[in-house]
Amino acid sequence: MPRERGVVASFEEPATAARAIAALRAAGYRVTALMPAAFPEVVAALGKPRSAIDLITLPGALIGLVAGALLTVGTSLAWPLVTGGKPIVSVPPFVIVTFEVTVLVGSLTNLLAVSVGSRRGGDDAAFPRDAVVTPGRVGVCATRGDAAAAERILRERGGLEVRHVG
Repeated sequence: MPRERGVVASFEEPATAARAIAALRAAGYRVTALMPAAFPEVVAALGKPRSAIDLITLPGALIGLVAGALLTVGTSLAWPLVTGGKPIVSVPPFVIVTFEVTVLVGSLTNLLAVSVGSRRGGDDAAFPRDAVVTPGRVGVCATRGDAAAAERILRERGGLEVRHVG
């Protein structure tokens, strides 16, 4: 399968990369980015929708919250200990266990959602494998268009190490 030809540039600042991405998208290029962290301005410029992982993790955490409360209260009621006149079911000692079960079930739900999502695969617009970007910088790749015009746009917007790939 032939590689798609494109132009890659690196940017020191995410805001500069976001402006270049917006200009490339306005010119009709397909744009992908490689970054050390999910910078909100770059993700917004790429037009990527928000991940649905948090919509899956929250119900898992709520289930963990209920399970933790039921575990602690149920255990105390099943094996009541003499507590010197204090109530068998009291909230303060249960908070720690309930919190830990909430975090455990929420994180396991998140892990499952990420695993299922990664098995489904990403789109075909992955960043080119042969494009090397300096660590700590944001890499921007423009494909499906005039390479010379894309190179000009990237250089005008502050792109460093602009080169052709593919």
